[in-house]
Amino acid sequence: MLKTIKKIFGSDTLLLFITGMVASLIVAALYIFRPPILQFVDYKIYDEFMRQSPVGEKTDIPAIVDIDDESLAELGQWPWPRYRMALLLAKIKQAGALSTGLDILLAEPDRTSPQTIQKSLRNELGVTVNFKGLPAGLMDNDRVLADVLSQGKYVLGFYFDFQKDENDQPVPSTECFIKPLSIAQIKTEDSPPLDKFTRDALSAICPLPILTKASPLCGFYNSITDFDGVVRRVPLVISWEGKQYPSLALATLMKAMNRKSVIAKTTRYGFESIRLGKTVIPVDANGQMLVRYRGGTNEFPYYSARDILSGKVGEKELKGKIILMGTSAAGLRDLRVTPYTSNYPGVEVHATVIDNIITKDFLLRPDWIPGLGLVIVLAAGILTTILLTWTRSLLIVLPIAGMGIAIVAGALFVFKTYNAFLTPTYALITLSLNFTMLTLIKFWREEGQKKFLQATFSSYLAPELIDEMFSRREMPELGGEAKTITAYFTDIQSFSTFSEKLTATQLVELLNEYLSVMTDILIENKGTLDKYEGDAIIAFFGAPIDVPDNALRACRVAVAMQKANNDLRDKWSREKQIPGEPNRNTKGFPDDQWAPDEKWPKVVHNMRTRIGVNTGEIVVGNMGSAMRMNYTMMGDAVNLAARLEEGAKQFGIFNAVSHFTLEMDAEDENGNPCKVMDLVEARMVDNIQVVGKSEPVRIYELVAMKGGLTEEEKILFDLFSKAREHYVNTEWDKAIELYKEAEKYERFTDTKVTPSEVFRKRAEEFKINPPVPAGETWDGVYRMTKK
Repeated sequence: MLKTIKKIFGSDTLLLFITGMVASLIVAALYIFRPPILQFVDYKIYDEFMRQSPVGEKTDIPAIVDIDDESLAELGQWPWPRYRMALLLAKIKQAGALSTGLDILLAEPDRTSPQTIQKSLRNELGVTVNFKGLPAGLMDNDRVLADVLSQGKYVLGFYFDFQKDENDQPVPSTECFIKPLSIAQIKTEDSPPLDKFTRDALSAICPLPILTKASPLCGFYNSITDFDGVVRRVPLVISWEGKQYPSLALATLMKAMNRKSVIAKTTRYGFESIRLGKTVIPVDANGQMLVRYRGGTNEFPYYSARDILSGKVGEKELKGKIILMGTSAAGLRDLRVTPYTSNYPGVEVHATVIDNIITKDFLLRPDWIPGLGLVIVLAAGILTTILLTWTRSLLIVLPIAGMGIAIVAGALFVFKTYNAFLTPTYALITLSLNFTMLTLIKFWREEGQKKFLQATFSSYLAPELIDEMFSRREMPELGGEAKTITAYFTDIQSFSTFSEKLTATQLVELLNEYLSVMTDILIENKGTLDKYEGDAIIAFFGAPIDVPDNALRACRVAVAMQKANNDLRDKWSREKQIPGEPNRNTKGFPDDQWAPDEKWPKVVHNMRTRIGVNTGEIVVGNMGSAMRMNYTMMGDAVNLAARLEEGAKQFGIFNAVSHFTLEMDAEDENGNPCKVMDLVEARMVDNIQVVGKSEPVRIYELVAMKGGLTEEEKILFDLFSKAREHYVNTEWDKAIELYKEAEKYERFTDTKVTPSEVFRKRAEEFKINPPVPAGETWDGVYRMTKK
């Protein structure tokens, strides 16, 4: 029990746990205080969520009357005479519009008014001009416009200034007669006045007094941007000189609804909502409403001012609409940056706000969102800390990536379903920070521990075992486990003749080069070297590290080793003695066995390697004594692999693989399931039953990986397969004939026997002494009577 507790809360574990928790708390603090750089990231994620979410059902009520380039080209440059503006507004009213808001500032008198022209000519040129026949009521264009404004539901736009001049003084306001908003406040006991929450303007640029007196409910057209320049929210109310004023959108909608006041609900922390009629508009603490944009530009109908004045657009298009008048003409257009585009007309921002309120399609900031966000940050921190503290970092890369994806997907789901933004930024920072910091700490600590283990145990433990000990955090103990892995045996053919011809030094030189090349191939393919026994290599695939495709890897290594063996033979046959070097043929073999000046005898030039491969349940583990042990394997499957390697010479083959290996599951290069047999080129050599075993073993000669056969080998495989069919069917004459033909294509001509020769002779013997009585079906199994 004490040992378990110590293992769980060791010094390293405690360090990791404390680090992870502290990092999580730091991110939680960042979540609360929201530094600008992270707020910027939040804004960009918010924008992307908006683009990924449905835009909602918009109404066709807001419409835009556009003083466009075509209107200016036909009717004259801007600013237009006020009588034309009056005519345009009158036609909009006659068409049945509910109300009209002007996203245009009319702050100066109309210089084209007849009385203004008359006065200017008299003062500047001393010329008196009489506009004979012109009614007195048309002498002042501003008065004409004021008369129209007084007779309809019109809202003039004005501008609030929040800047100070070079003397740090507010910019002087123009003469203003704009009417404050009638706003009732429903507040908690400790809630301060509204101007403590809203933005507070320093000055205002207002329409002409004659115009505002005619239409006193005006609306500011300011669009307040976030610090990255994007308009995501708009203030519905701004304070100036202790009073509150509505936005152009709110005032225009109030006119359309015949509402003269709104109700603000506040707490000590700020606004909660603004109520217009029966519609409750959610706003932030400063009275700002998040805008749910409907997409890019031109999301609302546009009507050219020219077409309205000409009568082309009238009641059919404008009846029941809330009109916003603006301009898209070059040099006059008012553009904003939104989550969708950087060229969004400012007048469409007002139209979108009106549409959001009419449809009640709001983006919300519920009270539970901040709390839930903090819980997610802390939960992500605690979970990753626990996982990273007690699990290997590599194993939880995918789980942590999955958590990150789930957090983003969950936040997007909340945005789409509840119209609320739940930031994933801080939870993702927690995941990334904890993973990075704890992984670095573990790497730093583990490298030290690994070096200690290697320095302490490398002299008598295999490197694989040291790695296993390190990964499991345990000292070596005796014991093993049964696993389905692949045993692998190699041996040099007739190695005794090498030792007869080479000195001990030469033999070591040769073996070192040979074993180095073969072992590199083994290790590169995740094989585990068990031991060397003289010239033999004993290895296995699939332990101590699980390798799902261990059978396929063993086959791949066998093919690669045979190719490497051929390369070594070619190299050795080209090598010469170094000039001045003592004669290497110290034992005086004749020239036909060791040519003069050759570095190696001819037996080396002809070296071949036999390989036996078998897959099955094998016990692997630390075996030996408590004082000295080795990570090795044992079991019947191991013995069979050894027998395959040794028995290969009876058939004249060099890669002997059991059917247990070739029938193991694998995957092709496209990830499709298959068998190892489908990925290699192998021919079935024999089906034998060894002494003491009831189950026969099918032996295959592994020649190449799939597609690696030569044309002659393809012919050989075809002949041998057909001969095998006749052989199993006890059609001896046909089998003998085909085996004789196959002998011409056998891969090796310098071996004592070939598979075709072996089976031809066996077929000849069975022809005389059949394996089963006449009339019985033979299973094709060759039953051995001795080991």
